[in-house]
Amino acid sequence: MVVIQDKMKVSIAYTLREGRRILEEVPASQPFVYIHGYNNIIPGLENALTGRHLGEKFTTFIPAKLGYGEYRQDLILTVPKEELSEIGELWLGMELKMFQDNDIREFQLPDTADEFVDDLNLDDDDQSDGIYTIKEILEDTVIVDGNHPFAGKDLTFNVEVIDITESSFTEQESGFPDEDDYDDYDSYDSFDNRSDDNFDSNERRWR
Repeated sequence: MVVIQDKMKVSIAYTLREGRRILEEVPASQPFVYIHGYNNIIPGLENALTGRHLGEKFTTFIPAKLGYGEYRQDLILTVPKEELSEIGELWLGMELKMFQDNDIREFQLPDTADEFVDDLNLDDDDQSDGIYTIKEILEDTVIVDGNHPFAGKDLTFNVEVIDITESSFTEQESGFPDEDDYDDYDSYDSFDNRSDDNFDSNERRWR
């Protein structure tokens, strides 16, 4: 029997809840695909998937510490608008990548799915660089938040394992599925305007 182990390409369907509230649903007809063992999904879920077999359904509870981390107030920043002048149009929910080197700070749009996932602020106390979401736009400043939208939340996943296959050489090198498996991640410059309660934008960053 084939089971989930490191370097396998895995497809899953799931419903994600915080208590009784549904935060996200991924149907079996459009499963989420990832390469197991590369820390590209939250540790609690990756641990729960290890050793599971094709077609298996299970429920797992994941505390914030093993999910998207605790909510960090130090990742909420007030940024002068002049620092974002090269970005162009700004809107609530827009996601920016921040670089910080000594006294120099720069924001730009993430270019690729790999860059986006690699630079998430997932409870790393020494990491201030990463992805920041615009939460409020004021006259002269912008409030940005480097926390994942699910940070600080204890979560429950209802999971079904849809497929388990050998990953390709390129997938093992990159740690990500080949392009055909995540076409939804191709563009970062045409985001919809989203409210705080709409988590669709986080398909690029969750996991």
